[in-house]
Amino acid sequence: MSQARPSMQELIGRRRRAGFVGRSDERAAFRANLDLPPEDERHRFLFHVHGNAGVGKTFLVRELEQLARERGALTAYVDEGAGSVPEAMAAIGHQLAKQGRRLKRLEEMLAAYRDRRHEAEAEVATLEPAPRARPRSPRLRYGSAWRASGRWSPGPARSWEPWTRASSPREPRV
Repeated sequence: MSQARPSMQELIGRRRRAGFVGRSDERAAFRANLDLPPEDERHRFLFHVHGNAGVGKTFLVRELEQLARERGALTAYVDEGAGSVPEAMAAIGHQLAKQGRRLKRLEEMLAAYRDRRHEAEAEVATLEPAPRARPRSPRLRYGSAWRASGRWSPGPARSWEPWTRASSPREPRV
């Protein structure tokens, strides 16, 4: 019986993984971990991948994800593109559903969250904006000040009037 020929996509994937250089120890540790039962004390539930920008962290994680899928594990990948925890949870739920494991309760909870958030945002939109409070702190103005004695006094002068600006744009304001 002849074996089905692999698709072009499968061939490209195999060659890319075969050309994956320098992370054989990490891959071997990950594979060995997948072989351990979860009850085994040596089984790790978390693999921390870290390093400088551009060293191949994303590529390594994707490679580990592929190794896990080949062993029948469910996988999900979320990165900083998820703008919030609910978005990350939705992405995980969607990816697991595509692998045949639908998380119905999670989907229901996320739908309820979205409804409540939409209601809250609609309520906020109907409210009148609060007037913007102006700071009442005094500002220090550089320049000359007229003293009560009737003389000009050089140097900084405290101004207790709100919104007083410096007399010269190149002089610092405090």
